[in-house]
Amino acid sequence: MPDWLSLLLAAVPILLAASFATRQVRYSTRSRSIPQVPSGWLPASGVVVDEQSYGRRAKAKDGTMQRIRRPVITYRTVDGREVTFTSRIRAAGTPRVGTLVDVYHDPQNPTLACIAPHSLANVAPALRGADRTVIVAIWAVAAFVIVIIGVVVLQARA
Repeated sequence: MPDWLSLLLAAVPILLAASFATRQVRYSTRSRSIPQVPSGWLPASGVVVDEQSYGRRAKAKDGTMQRIRRPVITYRTVDGREVTFTSRIRAAGTPRVGTLVDVYHDPQNPTLACIAPHSLANVAPALRGADRTVIVAIWAVAAFVIVIIGVVVLQARA
């Protein structure tokens, strides 16, 4: 078998694993980031009516260990329509069922809504820049492993 093919067969799974790990880090960061309210969105008051709970636990901002949850919120628009949406934030410390929260929504499409940042006081924010550091580390380890495999393959031929 040619050396380049041996190296390719070893490198492809490593590169795929690094790609999937990068995707997971980015997804995790996005799901924990506290939303910025777009300009033009209207405020409303809502209540958490349900939650999607995940098996993992994490530390909330107050230091307690809590299940990772994603709240489902119902609110009324200015014209009286009742709208229910699922928050895109998935973290420990999100408001529990029955909690009153402030929300912002798009007046053109009320199903586009987010919890007001001040209603997420117990959600620990994602670490700024940590995702980039982890991604760089993932790719550095992948490159290092591929180089080591390349050296071993080339020395085996010598």
